Amino acid sequence: MIATRPFILYVLTKSRTSQAFLQGNKIERIWEEITLFLNNCTTTTIEQASRITLSAYTAYSKDKQPEIADKILLQTKKIFGEGETSLIQIGYPEETRWKIEKSDLPKAIEYLSKGQPWPTFSFGPVELYIVYDFKLTDPLTKVELPHQENISSMSIYLSKRCCCITDLWFPFSEANKDFYEFINRIERYLPFKLERKYLKAGRPNKLGTQHIFKKLFPEEK
Repeated sequence: MIATRPFILYVLTKSRTSQAFLQGNKIERIWEEITLFLNNCTTTTIEQASRITLSAYTAYSKDKQPEIADKILLQTKKIFGEGETSLIQIGYPEETRWKIEKSDLPKAIEYLSKGQPWPTFSFGPVELYIVYDFKLTDPLTKVELPHQENISSMSIYLSKRCCCITDLWFPFSEANKDFYEFINRIERYLPFKLERKYLKAGRPNKLGTQHIFKKLFPEEK
């Protein structure tokens, strides 16, 4: 939605975060860090994901030892059922996808963790995709920050390489003392390094039809 008042936005895209997690690519350690952040700084918890999808892939034509990917696919089906299989596009591998219920999330995390280190293929061979939608809270008081007009989110990819997409909407009209004090409080809980160059000041245009952005630190690339 279009906000009615100024705000500060922090955005991480998937391409920026291939090495973003502070704990590297160990899924169980990443999961601990994500749990810490969600349970202390947001209105949601690790159990309350908005969407959960598990995917397993056949090998790409140029991948070595495609039989390993086939074996992993069969193992995954034994645990989660047949799933829905489709071709990504002509010439690409097949993807089998499962919609995971919240109650089965621990089982999916355990499966991904126990399978480490996963072999290297062009796709997957398995990937767990989890989305959390939330509003920010103060980790000291556990109180939801006022004036949050947009929902923040974190999309997590757990696989051979782990990464995330994050949109954090901070309800501060400017980067003042209160904003930086809040950043300092949540930074210890973030599962990734917060980089100033991805902070943007935003506001609605005069018609209230779109957001106008500018970098808080334009000198940082």
